[in-house]
Amino acid sequence: MLHFFASTQLVRYDDIHIIREESCSAQSEKFQPLLELVIRRNRDRLKALLADLQTEGYTETASLLDLPQGFLSKTLHTIAHMEDGFFGIDAAFFDVDEFSLRLTSRRRQLINDQPEQCWLVNIRARSRDGGGFES
Repeated sequence: MLHFFASTQLVRYDDIHIIREESCSAQSEKFQPLLELVIRRNRDRLKALLADLQTEGYTETASLLDLPQGFLSKTLHTIAHMEDGFFGIDAAFFDVDEFSLRLTSRRRQLINDQPEQCWLVNIRARSRDGGGFES
């Protein structure tokens, strides 16, 4: 986990704290409900972003041709990043091995075959500018 943050160019944090009491392996009975929760949070975030576009009248892909630059284009940009699996502050769940915001079929198989190797790790991270991030 810490290696990912040290090597990624997507985000930089000055302080990363692993919250051990809120982390667990797939062997734990807490794992599955927690996994479902964080994946649902990612999906809910995407739904909210899509709702922002729909509220402004962008309900079909062809209408995106007229999307003005600014908040709405940045909303679309965030949606694209989340769909592509890019790590960002909007992520409640990110698989550092699969580079995915979703649970891949490969990861599902690993959870079943090697539960001791699959962990959900909750982190708290901060940058010097004071902005925090929790996953």
